[in-house]
Amino acid sequence: MAKKYPLIVFSGMDGTGKTTLAKKVKLFLEEKGFECEFIHGHGYSASQNSFAVNEKQINRMRYLFRFLIPLAFADNLYSYLSKHLPVLRKRALVCDRYFYDKVARLIFYGICTEKIAKIYLKFLPRPDYIFFLDLNVDKVYKRKQEYTREEYASFSKIYRFIAECLDAPIIDTSISIDRCCDEIFNMLNIRGIHKQCCTNIVS
Repeated sequence: MAKKYPLIVFSGMDGTGKTTLAKKVKLFLEEKGFECEFIHGHGYSASQNSFAVNEKQINRMRYLFRFLIPLAFADNLYSYLSKHLPVLRKRALVCDRYFYDKVARLIFYGICTEKIAKIYLKFLPRPDYIFFLDLNVDKVYKRKQEYTREEYASFSKIYRFIAECLDAPIIDTSISIDRCCDEIFNMLNIRGIHKQCCTNIVS
């Protein structure tokens, strides 16, 4: 059975508000009477903590990891078929993070070049609605000090590159949550999510 309901995903740096906005969208759809599920798309099917590989190990084995890119892609497809698709046959699905966030990390750590990333992105299952979130680097650093300001700036640039490749909207989350929600809800309405959900309910 093919996918029937919409897949909505949020991608972006940690600290940009993905979880908050994804849950807002889930509530928005439920208030409209649509069944909806929320998942956190972190890790791989084979390892929920991305194989517990730290930055030092990545730097030491970067070239080896490049040979594992096809395996990462295969894991993404397996995750979609085994976790996303079964839900999408029954209800709408909202994802906090998606495979695009994994591609961003592969680029950031120098494992995947932008040229290869473009091919990778082209063949990943494309959601019905994609929202990339961005925020001033200093604000992100105050919220999440996992990386330096320079590294967060690099991540921001990478996510903008991915959004451009996918021709996907970038939401500036420096504005209020309510304004972000209005912008996202408006995009969902314009592209007919209500009609899509209602058509599936009737059928």
